[in-house]
Amino acid sequence: MKFTCNSKDIAAAVGAASKIVNTHTTVPILSNVLLQADDGRVVARATDLELTLELTFPAKISEAGSVTVPARLFSGYLGNLPAAELELQGSPTRASVKCERSNYDFHALPPEEYPPLPMAAGSAELMISAKRFRDAIDATIFAASSEEARGAVLMGTLLEIDADAMTLVATDGYRLAKHKTILSRGASGQERYIVPSRALAEAARNLGGAEEIAIGVLGTGNNQLALIASDMSVTVRLVDGQYPNYQQVIPAKFDRTVTVNTANFIGSLRRAELVAGDRASMVKLAIANQTLVVTASSDVSGNAYEEIEIEQRGEDLTIAFNARYLIDILNHVKSPRTMLEFLGPLSPAAVRPAESESGSDQLYILMPLRQ
Repeated sequence: MKFTCNSKDIAAAVGAASKIVNTHTTVPILSNVLLQADDGRVVARATDLELTLELTFPAKISEAGSVTVPARLFSGYLGNLPAAELELQGSPTRASVKCERSNYDFHALPPEEYPPLPMAAGSAELMISAKRFRDAIDATIFAASSEEARGAVLMGTLLEIDADAMTLVATDGYRLAKHKTILSRGASGQERYIVPSRALAEAARNLGGAEEIAIGVLGTGNNQLALIASDMSVTVRLVDGQYPNYQQVIPAKFDRTVTVNTANFIGSLRRAELVAGDRASMVKLAIANQTLVVTASSDVSGNAYEEIEIEQRGEDLTIAFNARYLIDILNHVKSPRTMLEFLGPLSPAAVRPAESESGSDQLYILMPLRQ
Protein backbone atom coordinates (compact mmCIF):
# COMPACT_ATOMS: atom_id res chain seq x y z
CA MET A 1 0.00 0.00 0.00
CA LYS A 2 1.06 3.59 -0.51
CA PHE A 3 -0.68 6.90 0.18
CA THR A 4 -0.06 10.59 0.83
CA CYS A 5 -2.02 12.66 3.36
CA ASN A 6 -1.86 15.59 5.76
CA SER A 7 0.16 14.68 8.85
CA LYS A 8 -2.43 16.24 11.17
CA ASP A 9 -5.26 14.16 9.66
CA ILE A 10 -3.51 10.84 10.21
CA ALA A 11 -2.25 11.94 13.65
CA ALA A 12 -5.78 12.73 14.82
CA ALA A 13 -7.21 9.44 13.53
CA VAL A 14 -4.41 7.20 14.84
CA GLY A 15 -4.29 9.12 18.13
CA ALA A 16 -7.99 8.56 18.78
CA ALA A 17 -7.87 4.92 17.71
CA SER A 18 -4.82 4.16 19.87
CA LYS A 19 -6.80 5.02 23.01
CA ILE A 20 -8.78 1.81 22.45
CA VAL A 21 -5.69 -0.40 22.50
CA ASN A 22 -5.15 -2.48 25.64
CA THR A 23 -1.50 -2.02 26.61
CA HIS A 24 -1.56 -5.33 28.56
CA THR A 25 -2.85 -7.50 25.73
CA THR A 26 -1.10 -10.84 25.16
CA VAL A 27 -2.13 -10.88 21.48
CA PRO A 28 0.53 -8.90 19.54
CA ILE A 29 -1.75 -7.85 16.66
CA LEU A 30 -4.10 -6.12 19.12
CA SER A 31 -1.30 -3.71 20.05
CA ASN A 32 -1.39 -2.40 16.49
CA VAL A 33 -3.66 -0.03 14.60
CA LEU A 34 -4.86 -1.17 11.18
CA LEU A 35 -4.65 1.30 8.28
CA GLN A 36 -6.71 0.46 5.18
CA ALA A 37 -6.22 2.67 2.10
CA ASP A 38 -8.68 2.67 -0.79
CA ASP A 39 -10.87 4.99 -2.87
CA GLY A 40 -9.40 8.30 -1.74
CA ARG A 41 -9.52 7.63 1.98
CA VAL A 42 -7.75 5.77 4.76
CA VAL A 43 -9.53 4.00 7.62
CA ALA A 44 -7.69 3.70 10.95
CA ARG A 45 -9.04 0.90 13.14
CA ALA A 46 -8.17 -0.25 16.65
CA THR A 47 -9.84 -2.92 18.78
CA ASP A 48 -9.58 -4.78 22.07
CA LEU A 49 -12.12 -7.37 20.80
CA GLU A 50 -14.85 -5.83 22.97
CA LEU A 51 -14.71 -2.33 21.48
CA THR A 52 -13.67 -1.30 17.96
CA LEU A 53 -13.15 2.28 16.80
CA GLU A 54 -12.77 3.30 13.15
CA LEU A 55 -11.92 6.80 11.93
CA THR A 56 -11.58 7.92 8.31
CA PHE A 57 -9.43 10.65 6.79
CA PRO A 58 -8.81 11.75 3.18
CA ALA A 59 -5.67 10.71 1.31
CA LYS A 60 -4.20 10.40 -2.18
CA ILE A 61 -3.96 6.65 -2.75
CA SER A 62 -1.12 5.47 -4.98
CA GLU A 63 -1.55 1.79 -4.09
CA ALA A 64 -4.55 0.40 -2.20
CA GLY A 65 -3.92 -2.00 0.64
CA SER A 66 -3.49 -2.43 4.39
CA VAL A 67 -0.80 -2.28 7.03
CA THR A 68 -0.75 -2.61 10.83
CA VAL A 69 1.54 -0.42 12.95
CA PRO A 70 2.23 -0.39 16.74
CA ALA A 71 -0.51 1.95 17.94
CA ARG A 72 1.10 3.80 20.84
CA LEU A 73 4.51 4.15 19.15
CA PHE A 74 3.05 5.33 15.86
CA SER A 75 0.63 7.72 17.57
CA GLY A 76 3.46 9.27 19.59
CA TYR A 77 5.53 9.77 16.44
CA LEU A 78 2.68 11.34 14.46
CA GLY A 79 1.74 13.63 17.33
CA ASN A 80 5.17 15.23 17.21
CA LEU A 81 5.21 15.97 13.48
CA PRO A 82 4.63 19.45 12.05
CA ALA A 83 1.69 20.10 9.74
CA ALA A 84 3.00 18.84 6.41
CA GLU A 85 2.46 16.27 3.68
CA LEU A 86 3.15 12.72 4.83
CA GLU A 87 3.82 9.66 2.69
CA LEU A 88 3.32 6.14 4.03
CA GLN A 89 4.32 2.95 2.27
CA GLY A 90 3.35 -0.34 3.88
CA SER A 91 4.06 -4.06 3.55
CA PRO A 92 3.13 -7.06 5.75
CA THR A 93 6.28 -6.52 7.83
CA ARG A 94 7.17 -2.82 7.57
CA ALA A 95 5.67 0.69 7.40
CA SER A 96 7.91 3.42 6.00
CA VAL A 97 6.98 7.05 6.65
CA LYS A 98 8.35 10.21 5.07
CA CYS A 99 7.42 13.70 6.25
CA GLU A 100 9.62 16.61 5.19
CA ARG A 101 13.12 15.50 6.30
CA SER A 102 11.82 12.84 8.68
CA ASN A 103 12.16 9.21 7.52
CA TYR A 104 11.09 6.36 9.78
CA ASP A 105 10.59 2.60 9.43
CA PHE A 106 8.20 0.82 11.80
CA HIS A 107 7.90 -2.93 12.25
CA ALA A 108 4.50 -4.18 11.13
CA LEU A 109 2.43 -7.35 11.43
CA PRO A 110 0.44 -8.97 8.60
CA PRO A 111 -2.94 -7.20 8.22
CA GLU A 112 -4.60 -10.56 7.54
CA GLU A 113 -4.17 -11.35 11.25
CA TYR A 114 -6.26 -8.33 12.29
CA PRO A 115 -9.73 -9.25 13.68
CA PRO A 116 -12.50 -8.56 11.10
CA LEU A 117 -15.61 -6.55 11.87
CA PRO A 118 -18.83 -8.54 12.43
CA MET A 119 -21.38 -8.71 9.64
CA ALA A 120 -24.60 -6.69 9.80
CA ALA A 121 -27.58 -8.57 11.24
CA GLY A 122 -29.96 -7.22 8.63
CA SER A 123 -32.11 -5.18 11.00
CA ALA A 124 -33.12 -1.63 10.06
CA GLU A 125 -30.83 1.13 11.25
CA LEU A 126 -32.06 3.69 13.73
CA MET A 127 -31.11 7.33 13.24
CA ILE A 128 -30.66 10.05 15.84
CA SER A 129 -29.38 13.62 15.85
CA ALA A 130 -25.73 13.60 16.92
CA LYS A 131 -26.38 16.43 19.38
CA ARG A 132 -29.29 14.57 21.00
CA PHE A 133 -27.15 11.44 21.23
CA ARG A 134 -24.22 13.30 22.81
CA ASP A 135 -26.56 15.03 25.27
CA ALA A 136 -28.16 11.71 26.27
CA ILE A 137 -24.77 10.06 26.80
CA ASP A 138 -23.41 12.99 28.81
CA ALA A 139 -26.53 13.06 30.98
CA THR A 140 -26.39 9.38 31.97
CA ILE A 141 -23.16 7.39 31.79
CA PHE A 142 -21.54 9.14 34.77
CA ALA A 143 -24.03 7.28 37.00
CA ALA A 144 -22.93 3.83 35.83
CA SER A 145 -20.77 1.81 38.20
CA SER A 146 -17.00 2.01 37.75
CA GLU A 147 -16.34 -0.98 40.01
CA GLU A 148 -15.70 -4.29 38.24
CA ALA A 149 -16.76 -6.12 41.38
CA ARG A 150 -20.33 -4.90 40.82
CA GLY A 151 -20.46 -6.64 37.45
CA ALA A 152 -20.56 -5.74 33.77
CA VAL A 153 -24.32 -5.04 33.82
CA LEU A 154 -24.05 -2.08 36.20
CA MET A 155 -20.92 -0.88 34.40
CA GLY A 156 -23.08 -0.68 31.29
CA THR A 157 -25.84 1.69 30.22
CA LEU A 158 -29.29 0.46 29.27
CA LEU A 159 -30.41 1.59 25.82
CA GLU A 160 -34.16 1.22 25.31
CA ILE A 161 -35.89 1.74 21.98
CA ASP A 162 -39.66 2.18 21.84
CA ALA A 163 -40.89 3.24 18.39
CA ASP A 164 -39.39 6.72 17.84
CA ALA A 165 -38.12 7.19 21.43
CA MET A 166 -34.72 6.27 22.87
CA THR A 167 -34.04 6.08 26.60
CA LEU A 168 -30.64 5.72 28.24
CA VAL A 169 -30.48 4.56 31.86
CA ALA A 170 -27.42 4.16 34.10
CA THR A 171 -27.18 3.30 37.78
CA ASP A 172 -24.61 2.18 40.33
CA GLY A 173 -27.20 1.24 42.95
CA TYR A 174 -26.96 4.57 44.80
CA ARG A 175 -28.06 6.94 42.05
CA LEU A 176 -29.88 6.56 38.76
CA ALA A 177 -29.76 8.67 35.60
CA LYS A 178 -32.47 8.47 32.95
CA HIS A 179 -32.64 10.46 29.71
CA LYS A 180 -35.34 10.06 27.08
CA THR A 181 -35.09 11.64 23.64
CA ILE A 182 -36.55 11.38 20.14
CA LEU A 183 -35.08 9.40 17.22
CA SER A 184 -34.94 10.79 13.70
CA ARG A 185 -35.85 7.32 12.44
CA GLY A 186 -37.25 4.85 14.90
CA ALA A 187 -38.16 1.18 15.05
CA SER A 188 -41.40 -0.70 14.62
CA GLY A 189 -41.22 -2.27 18.07
CA GLN A 190 -39.26 -2.31 21.31
CA GLU A 191 -35.61 -3.22 21.86
CA ARG A 192 -33.32 -3.28 24.92
CA TYR A 193 -29.53 -3.37 24.87
CA ILE A 194 -26.94 -3.09 27.63
CA VAL A 195 -24.04 -1.11 26.16
CA PRO A 196 -20.68 -0.77 27.93
CA SER A 197 -20.56 2.84 29.13
CA ARG A 198 -16.97 3.11 27.94
CA ALA A 199 -18.14 2.55 24.34
CA LEU A 200 -20.73 5.31 24.62
CA ALA A 201 -18.07 7.67 25.99
CA GLU A 202 -15.83 6.90 23.00
CA ALA A 203 -18.72 7.50 20.61
CA ALA A 204 -19.51 10.86 22.17
CA ARG A 205 -15.84 11.87 22.18
CA ASN A 206 -15.29 11.03 18.49
CA LEU A 207 -18.54 12.24 16.91
CA GLY A 208 -16.87 15.46 15.80
CA GLY A 209 -19.03 17.49 13.47
CA ALA A 210 -21.45 14.71 12.56
CA GLU A 211 -25.08 15.67 12.14
CA GLU A 212 -26.67 12.26 12.60
CA ILE A 213 -25.71 8.89 14.08
CA ALA A 214 -26.89 5.55 12.73
CA ILE A 215 -27.41 2.74 15.26
CA GLY A 216 -27.44 -0.84 13.97
CA VAL A 217 -27.18 -4.37 15.35
CA LEU A 218 -24.32 -6.59 14.17
CA GLY A 219 -23.20 -10.19 14.57
CA THR A 220 -24.93 -13.49 13.96
CA GLY A 221 -26.24 -13.46 17.51
CA ASN A 222 -27.25 -9.78 17.42
CA ASN A 223 -24.65 -9.31 20.15
CA GLN A 224 -22.87 -6.20 18.86
CA LEU A 225 -23.97 -2.65 18.31
CA ALA A 226 -22.59 -0.24 15.71
CA LEU A 227 -22.73 3.54 16.15
CA ILE A 228 -21.88 5.12 12.81
CA ALA A 229 -21.30 8.72 11.70
CA SER A 230 -19.92 10.02 8.42
CA ASP A 231 -16.24 9.53 9.29
CA MET A 232 -16.35 7.49 12.48
CA SER A 233 -17.81 4.23 13.76
CA VAL A 234 -17.82 2.49 17.12
CA THR A 235 -18.63 -1.21 17.26
CA VAL A 236 -19.13 -2.75 20.69
CA ARG A 237 -19.97 -6.14 22.10
CA LEU A 238 -23.18 -5.86 24.11
CA VAL A 239 -23.32 -6.94 27.74
CA ASP A 240 -25.08 -10.25 28.23
CA GLY A 241 -27.31 -10.05 31.28
CA GLN A 242 -30.51 -8.74 32.83
CA TYR A 243 -30.62 -5.05 33.66
CA PRO A 244 -32.28 -4.21 37.01
CA ASN A 245 -35.92 -3.11 36.87
CA TYR A 246 -35.11 0.56 37.33
CA GLN A 247 -38.78 1.55 37.31
CA GLN A 248 -39.15 0.00 40.78
CA VAL A 249 -36.68 2.56 42.18
CA ILE A 250 -38.63 5.57 40.91
CA PRO A 251 -41.44 6.53 43.32
CA ALA A 252 -44.86 6.71 41.66
CA LYS A 253 -45.52 10.11 43.21
CA PHE A 254 -43.96 12.76 45.43
CA ASP A 255 -45.60 15.04 48.00
CA ARG A 256 -42.95 17.78 48.34
CA THR A 257 -41.22 19.85 45.69
CA VAL A 258 -38.37 22.36 45.83
CA THR A 259 -37.17 24.56 42.96
CA VAL A 260 -33.72 26.05 43.42
CA ASN A 261 -31.14 28.03 41.45
CA THR A 262 -28.80 25.37 40.08
CA ALA A 263 -25.54 27.34 40.27
CA ASN A 264 -26.23 28.58 43.81
CA PHE A 265 -27.08 25.08 44.99
CA ILE A 266 -23.91 23.56 43.48
CA GLY A 267 -21.78 26.28 45.11
CA SER A 268 -23.32 25.67 48.54
CA LEU A 269 -22.86 21.91 48.28
CA ARG A 270 -19.24 22.21 47.19
CA ARG A 271 -18.40 24.42 50.15
CA ALA A 272 -20.28 22.19 52.59
CA GLU A 273 -18.61 19.08 51.20
CA LEU A 274 -15.21 20.49 52.13
CA VAL A 275 -16.29 20.45 55.77
CA ALA A 276 -18.08 17.08 55.59
CA GLY A 277 -14.84 15.52 54.43
CA ASP A 278 -15.63 11.93 55.42
CA ARG A 279 -16.14 8.96 53.11
CA ALA A 280 -19.89 9.47 52.84
CA SER A 281 -19.56 13.25 52.34
CA MET A 282 -22.86 13.68 54.19
CA VAL A 283 -24.69 16.97 53.91
CA LYS A 284 -28.12 17.67 55.38
CA LEU A 285 -30.83 19.61 53.58
CA ALA A 286 -33.44 21.28 55.80
CA ILE A 287 -36.44 22.63 53.88
CA ALA A 288 -38.76 25.09 55.61
CA ASN A 289 -40.34 28.53 55.04
CA GLN A 290 -39.26 28.79 51.39
CA THR A 291 -35.63 28.32 52.47
CA LEU A 292 -33.16 25.48 51.95
CA VAL A 293 -30.51 25.17 54.65
CA VAL A 294 -27.44 23.08 53.75
CA THR A 295 -25.38 21.90 56.74
CA ALA A 296 -22.41 19.62 57.32
CA SER A 297 -20.29 18.88 60.35
CA SER A 298 -17.03 17.19 61.15
CA ASP A 299 -15.03 16.68 64.35
CA VAL A 300 -11.93 17.59 62.34
CA SER A 301 -13.08 20.43 60.06
CA GLY A 302 -15.92 22.15 61.89
CA ASN A 303 -19.44 23.09 60.80
CA ALA A 304 -20.96 24.38 57.57
CA TYR A 305 -24.18 26.38 57.23
CA GLU A 306 -25.62 27.67 53.93
CA GLU A 307 -29.01 29.29 53.23
CA ILE A 308 -30.65 29.40 49.80
CA GLU A 309 -33.99 30.89 48.81
CA ILE A 310 -36.25 28.33 47.13
CA GLU A 311 -39.77 27.76 45.90
CA GLN A 312 -41.25 25.20 48.27
CA ARG A 313 -44.42 23.17 47.86
CA GLY A 314 -45.47 20.69 50.50
CA GLU A 315 -44.46 20.07 54.11
CA ASP A 316 -41.09 20.81 55.68
CA LEU A 317 -38.41 18.14 55.44
CA THR A 318 -34.89 17.31 56.59
CA ILE A 319 -32.98 14.81 54.47
CA ALA A 320 -29.31 13.84 54.03
CA PHE A 321 -27.34 12.96 50.90
CA ASN A 322 -23.86 12.12 49.73
CA ALA A 323 -22.73 15.57 48.56
CA ARG A 324 -20.50 14.23 45.79
CA TYR A 325 -23.32 12.23 44.22
CA LEU A 326 -25.69 15.19 44.41
CA ILE A 327 -23.12 17.55 42.88
CA ASP A 328 -22.43 15.06 40.07
CA ILE A 329 -26.12 15.04 39.24
CA LEU A 330 -26.50 18.81 39.37
CA ASN A 331 -23.47 19.23 37.08
CA HIS A 332 -25.49 17.44 34.40
CA VAL A 333 -28.58 19.59 34.81
CA LYS A 334 -28.38 22.15 32.01
CA SER A 335 -31.26 24.24 33.31
CA PRO A 336 -30.75 27.46 35.35
CA ARG A 337 -33.17 26.06 37.91
CA THR A 338 -33.41 22.55 39.33
CA MET A 339 -36.49 20.80 40.68
CA LEU A 340 -36.11 18.36 43.59
CA GLU A 341 -39.00 16.08 44.60
CA PHE A 342 -39.27 14.22 47.88
CA LEU A 343 -41.49 11.67 49.57
CA GLY A 344 -39.78 11.40 52.96
CA PRO A 345 -36.38 11.45 54.71
CA LEU A 346 -35.60 7.81 53.79
CA SER A 347 -37.26 7.59 50.36
CA PRO A 348 -35.46 8.11 47.03
CA ALA A 349 -35.53 11.71 45.84
CA ALA A 350 -35.89 12.89 42.25
CA VAL A 351 -33.84 15.63 40.59
CA ARG A 352 -34.76 17.08 37.22
CA PRO A 353 -34.31 20.30 35.22
CA ALA A 354 -37.00 22.86 35.93
CA GLU A 355 -36.90 23.77 32.23
CA SER A 356 -36.31 20.90 29.78
CA GLU A 357 -35.18 20.98 26.17
CA SER A 358 -37.97 20.22 23.73
CA GLY A 359 -38.14 16.51 22.90
CA SER A 360 -36.09 15.34 25.89
CA ASP A 361 -36.92 14.16 29.40
CA GLN A 362 -34.19 14.08 32.05
CA LEU A 363 -34.57 12.46 35.48
CA TYR A 364 -32.21 11.54 38.31
CA ILE A 365 -32.96 9.43 41.37
CA LEU A 366 -30.72 9.62 44.45
CA MET A 367 -30.89 7.47 47.57
CA PRO A 368 -30.70 9.44 50.85
CA LEU A 369 -28.36 8.69 53.75
CA ARG A 370 -29.51 7.77 57.23
CA GLN A 371 -28.95 10.75 59.54
